[in-house]
Amino acid sequence: MVERFAVIFRDRDIQAAGALELQADRLLLHGRAAETGLELEIPVSELEEVRIGRRPDERLNGRQTLVLERMNLTPVQVAPLGVALLPEIADLLASLTRTSGGDVLMVSAPLKPGCVGRVRGLLEKGPPIDPAAFGLSGHEVYLFEGEAVFVFRGSKVRDQVGQAMRHPAVWRAGLSWKRCFAGPPHVVDDPLYAKPDEVPAYRWISPTVSSYSHRRELER
Repeated sequence: MVERFAVIFRDRDIQAAGALELQADRLLLHGRAAETGLELEIPVSELEEVRIGRRPDERLNGRQTLVLERMNLTPVQVAPLGVALLPEIADLLASLTRTSGGDVLMVSAPLKPGCVGRVRGLLEKGPPIDPAAFGLSGHEVYLFEGEAVFVFRGSKVRDQVGQAMRHPAVWRAGLSWKRCFAGPPHVVDDPLYAKPDEVPAYRWISPTVSSYSHRRELER
């Protein structure tokens, strides 16, 4: 399924109004610039970073933009029109893509009142992509009234989760969460934020870790 957003975008000095399409492995931007058309195709594998443009020269028509940093190419600025999840995703990406070698990453997402049941339903569908594909060893989600806490585990976990968050499948899944979010997610630095004795609403353990733990139990 292709997701499509109305946007304004700029590549170098050329600005266009058109659409952003999220496909399985690439982003497509196409629109009209003055009297000509402008089309860009950006493979996900060529994205080095996605962030919110804070500088005045990164704004488009006064709008805050997503800045798509590409390998060996100039960055592209994209300003979504209307209500979109992309700014929140970019804020989260900005935190996740900072270099870190930690083994645990926690992300807190504030929830609107009465959304816990809907979130449980979303969690039952499982993650939009296989966590093992990005080197994670574990993933849990804890639900509280007014908050969801996402816990990711693995070597260089921020880098791994940052890579996963660039995937269009995650962006598409994020649209379903939009109705539940009361604000943008943020990284939590307190290691005791989600208490170990809390029961997670969702838990995934890498088959490798699970198999190892089972062998350890048999050896005792």
